[in-house]
Amino acid sequence: MQSTHLNKKVVLEGCNGEWAQKHYLPFLAKRAARGDIELWAIGRDSEILLKDDKTRRTWSTTQARGKAHYLNSLKDEQSYNSLSNATHVFIVTPDRTHSQIAEFWLERLAPNGKIFIEKPLDDSLGSARKLKQRIREDSVFLFDHYLARAYPLLRDENSGLAQIGAIKKIKFNIVESRPINPKRVETLDKGLTFDLFGHVLALSGALIEQSLAPSKSSMQAVKIEEVKAAQYDNSPISGETFAWIKFNFDNVEVTSVIGKGISTRDNKFMQINGTSGTLKLYFKKGKFACILEGREEKSQGELQRKHVETYLEELIDKDKQPMFIPGVLDFDIGLEVLTVIDKAKAWIGKMVNYREKETRSSILKKF
Repeated sequence: MQSTHLNKKVVLEGCNGEWAQKHYLPFLAKRAARGDIELWAIGRDSEILLKDDKTRRTWSTTQARGKAHYLNSLKDEQSYNSLSNATHVFIVTPDRTHSQIAEFWLERLAPNGKIFIEKPLDDSLGSARKLKQRIREDSVFLFDHYLARAYPLLRDENSGLAQIGAIKKIKFNIVESRPINPKRVETLDKGLTFDLFGHVLALSGALIEQSLAPSKSSMQAVKIEEVKAAQYDNSPISGETFAWIKFNFDNVEVTSVIGKGISTRDNKFMQINGTSGTLKLYFKKGKFACILEGREEKSQGELQRKHVETYLEELIDKDKQPMFIPGVLDFDIGLEVLTVIDKAKAWIGKMVNYREKETRSSILKKF
C-alpha cells in the first residue's frame, strides 16, 4: 500500500558510508521508489556508491523518476546550499562533522522538521554545546542502535529484566577482532571511546531505570572511577583502540571493555547481575538469556531485529513521535552522554601498546 504522505523530503547525509549503505539507503530508496518520499542523498564522492545490486536497481529507477537525487556537498555547493524544507535529516557522517551539519540544516528544515544524528552528537563537547544554543525544542535527536536492539527487554515486563531483581553489577563488552577499517580512520581518529562508550552509557542507564531511554539526571550522576587505555602497534588513528572503563551508575558498578584488533573473534555481550539472577545479552547472535537463582532452566528471547530499519519505519511510515521510538534520545540526554564520554577521555593518560589479535586479558596485564 502506498503512503498518502507524499510531501516528505528526506535527506541522508553520509550516504556513501558503510553504515548508511547497509541500513539507511536500502530502506529510503524503497520508500522513494514507491512515492512516499523525495530522497536527497548527500556525499563527498563524485557519485553515489551503491554496493547492493537490488538497491542499485531501485535507485536507478527512482532517480529517473525524479524522486531520488545525489549531491556532492563539496562540488555541488550551490545546489547543496539551496536545499530547503527537509522534513527528516539523517546524519550518518564522521563524528567531528555532526554538529556542523546539523547547524547547516537547522535553517533548512520544513515546519516541524527534525534532525537525527547517529551517536555520538559530535566528537567535540564544545561543538555540541554550541549547537545546543541554536536548536529549537524537539528538533534535534540522537539515535543509538544498541539501545534500539534492547527494545524487547525494555518493552516486555516479563522479558527477564524484572525477574532478576535489583541490578547489582553490569559488564559490557564491545570487542572486535578486526583492526580499524582504513575508511573509518577519519571517524575514529580521536579514539574508540567517542565511538563506542556512548552505547555502554545509554543502554546501561535504560536497563537500570527500566525505561526506553536513560534520564538526563541519571547521566549527570554517572561517576567515572577508572580508565585504562591502549593502542595496537602501528594503529592508523591517534586515539585509543582499546579502553577498559569502570564507572558507577546509580550505585550500580559498571565495567566496560571496548576495542578493535583484539583476539581472534568478536566478543559483544552485556551481563546484568541482579539479586535474583543474571541476564545476558548476546549482540552478535541477537539473543538474550535469563538465568534465575536456584533454577536449572533459563528463559531466552531475541533482541530487536532490523533495529535501524524499524526506527526508520516508525518515523517515515508511521509518523511516530521520536521519543516513543526505541533507540532515540532527545538532544539534552545525548549532550549528557557526550559530557560523560568527555570525562572518561580526560582520564586517559599514557597508553600502553599491544599487538593485533592480542587477548583482552593479556592487554589488561600490561597496566
